[in-house]
Amino acid sequence: MNINKILTLALTLFCFLANAQNNFKISGNLSGFEENSLVKIDRENITLDSCRLKNGKFELKGNFEQSPSSVYLFIENGKDWIYSSFFIGNENITIDAKIEDFPHSVKTKGSKYDDLRYKFVSVGKDLNIERSKYLKEMFTLRDQKKWNDSLQREYWGKSEPFGKITIIDQKLDKIQKDFIVENLNSYYGLCLLEMSKTQYSETELSNLISQLKPDFKKTVYAKSINTHIKNPDLKIGDRFYDFSALNSKNKKVNFSDYFDGKYVLLDFSTLFCGFCQQAIPELEKIKKMQNDKLEIITFYVDESQKGFDGLSEKHSENWNVLWDKEGRLSDTYAKYKVFGTPTFYLFNSNGNLVQKFDGFSEDFSGQIEKALNK
Repeated sequence: MNINKILTLALTLFCFLANAQNNFKISGNLSGFEENSLVKIDRENITLDSCRLKNGKFELKGNFEQSPSSVYLFIENGKDWIYSSFFIGNENITIDAKIEDFPHSVKTKGSKYDDLRYKFVSVGKDLNIERSKYLKEMFTLRDQKKWNDSLQREYWGKSEPFGKITIIDQKLDKIQKDFIVENLNSYYGLCLLEMSKTQYSETELSNLISQLKPDFKKTVYAKSINTHIKNPDLKIGDRFYDFSALNSKNKKVNFSDYFDGKYVLLDFSTLFCGFCQQAIPELEKIKKMQNDKLEIITFYVDESQKGFDGLSEKHSENWNVLWDKEGRLSDTYAKYKVFGTPTFYLFNSNGNLVQKFDGFSEDFSGQIEKALNK
């Protein structure tokens, strides 16, 4: 290669690196809010930056380790918070919006990714507004102690005649599936598919993945979906999926290391999940009561170091909290088919699945004790 070609390549690389952006800047004007209202940008319930409204203007800066990312913009409104979601990368974007635009009609300028998010939200806007109305009615009835089985069927009935909210959810699911097919080869469409992958059969997912263009097949979203496809749902008696992660001392360990003659309870959790927080005292109690029979491992499912440290601090000293830094796009999250937190897997001392628990219930201790004594 001659010197001119080398110089040309070097110049091209320099220009690419110079134009590459590793941080985001979100600025603009927000009307209808009180002066000095707090504005913040959150990802996975961790605040990345915040500021105060000055003459309706704001500016937020930071970095997304995973770009593009789903984020939330929150604005203080008296005792409440007004919010909207966005799908943006490390880029400069502008938001000019009125308070009545939130949460469904806020549009960004300057983003390569967020137009599809806005399009998707717009399609389901009326249904989501109607759903919010029914939810408000439901909570009012519960507060008034009027909720009963008949109302449960009226709002949430899962068989004909379907409940009001169930019907809306079915329509929203159809909208989302159609939108994913139409926009499959986009970051936002693929992100939606990854987030809803447990709602598809293996055949449906494999068919969709086969339609991806080469660049999108290399994304973390496609990787997560492929891991989900290749690892079947664990059934009672199946052996655990092993994985590596960091413990609270920043030491890399294997999940298999914890099988030492005891049952093992694998707890998928995060810091800002209400049910996860409710489960912590119960898990601590279970550990004390079943210490000779049971080892408990908590796997932190998000990307934030701050969240991992916070979850570790919620537990007693020397609690086993693990983290692989990849968040909900990690192989571990995909292999174990985690849809929400908390999710628990109980394995016997040989590493075979005894029981899976989706969510936390008040009689969780009793369920674990019963499983251990079978």
